[in-house]
Amino acid sequence: MPPACVDLSLQPGGLRHELFARPKVKNIKKGRPHYAKWSVYKMFNEKLEIYEKLWNDAISAFERGEQQIDPHLSDQTNDLRRGVTMVLRPSLSVRTKVKEYLDRLAQVCPEQYFYHPEELHVTVLAIIAGTEFWRTEIRQLVAYRAIISDVLSRQHSFKVSFRGVTASPGSVIIQGFPMCDGLARIRNELREAFARHGFGSLLDRRYKINTAHITAMRFHKPGADWKRLAPLLKEGRQTNFGQTEVNSLQLIWGDWYASANLVRTLQEYSLSV
Repeated sequence: MPPACVDLSLQPGGLRHELFARPKVKNIKKGRPHYAKWSVYKMFNEKLEIYEKLWNDAISAFERGEQQIDPHLSDQTNDLRRGVTMVLRPSLSVRTKVKEYLDRLAQVCPEQYFYHPEELHVTVLAIIAGTEFWRTEIRQLVAYRAIISDVLSRQHSFKVSFRGVTASPGSVIIQGFPMCDGLARIRNELREAFARHGFGSLLDRRYKINTAHITAMRFHKPGADWKRLAPLLKEGRQTNFGQTEVNSLQLIWGDWYASANLVRTLQEYSLSV
């Protein structure tokens, strides 16, 4: 059954109102459409709480001048970390709006690392974690791909709304909000299938991903001008970058940053409408 979606563009008010507004309990009846809609609102709330915690922690670090500098960005040639990842690509319109925003950030902190539009992505699931030892696990890729193909053959397309900016001490992040349970269902079914085949321990090694964010900028060098950067980040909190209807997912091999010159698309999986 296709996932039940909620159109955020129809919700009145600001982002918090949109994502925290809940239907009255007395109007919710048993049955998938009503339950699914309630589940989607609950999911929105959970994602927003994650993003707001990230924001508060990052702002505290920025104000103390404690941005986390990525040590690998200064010598990417010798960064041998590689991995295999299932990703979704934001639409052209979303990528265009994100680039416009990043261009403004680059004016006040040009020395930092900015993702190119073709590199922007949402990680659905890390299949082979990005490490220097990826060659050991790549031997199982044929088995992994069989599992993935089987699971995705039963999945449907879904929508993601990209609204607002958050951050971590080391990066600037575009907030993504799935508009239905389609993405969560895909992740859960992939995890269950990998576990049934004895590969469950390979997934979620760093953390169990459950958001739909896009990492758009990383701190490359110290000395970012916080006084000039802060207003743009705070303005970005209210920016609507648009929606993406996800009709396919990509399995890619590449470096930690999904650099366009290194990424190889291993397979693209179409999702049912």
